[in-house]
Amino acid sequence: MNYNLVSKKEIKELDDICTPEKTVSLAKTKDSTSYCAFHSFGITPRRWQHKFWKMMDNEHNTRLMCVTSRQIGKSTALAVFALKAAVYNKRPAGFNKKTHVGIVSASEEQSKKIMLEIRRLIQMGDEQVSRSTSNKILKYYTHQVSSNQNSANNKTTITFKNGNTIVCLPPTPRIRGYSFSYVFVDEAAFIDDNAIFFEYIEPTTANTNGVIVMTTTPNGQQGWFYDLFDPDEKLSDSEYKKLWIHYTTLEVEDPDYFKGIESKKKFYYETGRDKEFEQEYDALFTSQTTAFLDNASVDEMINPELMRVDTFRGDCDVGLDFGMVQSNTVITISTIVDGVSRLIYDYEYKGDDDTLLNDMIALKDRFNIQRVVADDCPEGHYMIQMLENEGFNVTRMNFRAEKIKKYMAMKQKIKKGEIQIYPQKELVAQLKSLQQIEKPSSTAIEKPSGGRDDYPDSLLLSLYHFLEDIEDGFEVIEKPEGIDINSKEGRRDSLWESFYKNSEEAKLWQ
Repeated sequence: MNYNLVSKKEIKELDDICTPEKTVSLAKTKDSTSYCAFHSFGITPRRWQHKFWKMMDNEHNTRLMCVTSRQIGKSTALAVFALKAAVYNKRPAGFNKKTHVGIVSASEEQSKKIMLEIRRLIQMGDEQVSRSTSNKILKYYTHQVSSNQNSANNKTTITFKNGNTIVCLPPTPRIRGYSFSYVFVDEAAFIDDNAIFFEYIEPTTANTNGVIVMTTTPNGQQGWFYDLFDPDEKLSDSEYKKLWIHYTTLEVEDPDYFKGIESKKKFYYETGRDKEFEQEYDALFTSQTTAFLDNASVDEMINPELMRVDTFRGDCDVGLDFGMVQSNTVITISTIVDGVSRLIYDYEYKGDDDTLLNDMIALKDRFNIQRVVADDCPEGHYMIQMLENEGFNVTRMNFRAEKIKKYMAMKQKIKKGEIQIYPQKELVAQLKSLQQIEKPSSTAIEKPSGGRDDYPDSLLLSLYHFLEDIEDGFEVIEKPEGIDINSKEGRRDSLWESFYKNSEEAKLWQ
């Protein structure tokens, strides 16, 4: 399967659509999303968006998948179509013949961002209609929204006077209770749980003959979305119409965007992040970025019988991860019971950590703290010195030198069932989002773009001395030169780069 190009015919169509008119056609507004975007919202569509919207405007296309480079306008494309569909009742269904639109995002935060985008479009539509009618029609789109106090209008839902709705949802079983004319899945490849799509999202259109549209950047050669998109065309037949868009399609119409990505490309390649660029901007399904821990392994760490405690007299260690610009300071305390590490306490500073020293002194009175293991970073130097002055036994961990070895050791302990945590939503989410990235000469374990790893790092610090018994004597095996990464031998040596000579997983590849 190859990237899709915008044809000369489609470019001519868009040029004709984006010609100002004295009188805006309501019929064209309903039929063409590109026409609606330009004449009703004042947005000049990108060429790829026009191609995408044409596919969506065709009522016979009920299953669509669109894979693109990052920051190319996917969310805007969904928001514009969703608003048009709800306002003009584009796909009435059910007993009341209403159009209900569901937008499912990879996270709750992202779903709220799309709803903000839709509300911004309502304001833009008001302004555009006001201009085009010389102020004869004011707040046209705002007046389409229901003012009935019984109607749902909040951060995730808009109800219109015609009875149609737009609902933005995170990927949870809560989706099961809805029935949609359209369901849009944003960043679909980053929804890891197969059940979310097949058991919750798909059934929402069963009784409506509804449309499912999925947009995303790639997320490796794995998961239900990769199988459905089938970029290598292994499947003989598919019900999905597919669109695969590369950032170079914007070279002519948005040269600033194109130059910005080309600049990023140079930086990514110079810093050994070429595979990351291929996934994020070349929109390729590269296997070099994968989940560090599979979801099942993280779920098995959770012991529902454990709980966060406020005092503990047994021996325990504190992990202290210092917050930076886009992260928070997190304290984690772990103990060892019968050879199994258990999480017993955590605390996150959501903002300033000015009380950290006093809080640590208070914890010392309530917990039998043996050691404090802290991230030996510039942001923490002063606090580490203060803790030592207060009599804490501080171990400084050099993340640059020790991170990979310690994380790999932690992964081995997790697989053996030797690390247990109580149900901690943020910790679980961050553990599941950690990415293992294979670079040309090394392996990296990183948080995803826009994500966080404060909790996993703090947990790792609290386990530092617990992990030493499987770290000593292990050496990292360098990847031999001239090995084809796609061959069995290449995959083996790539794994050996990440594991240790005597580890159980390395033995499987010998």
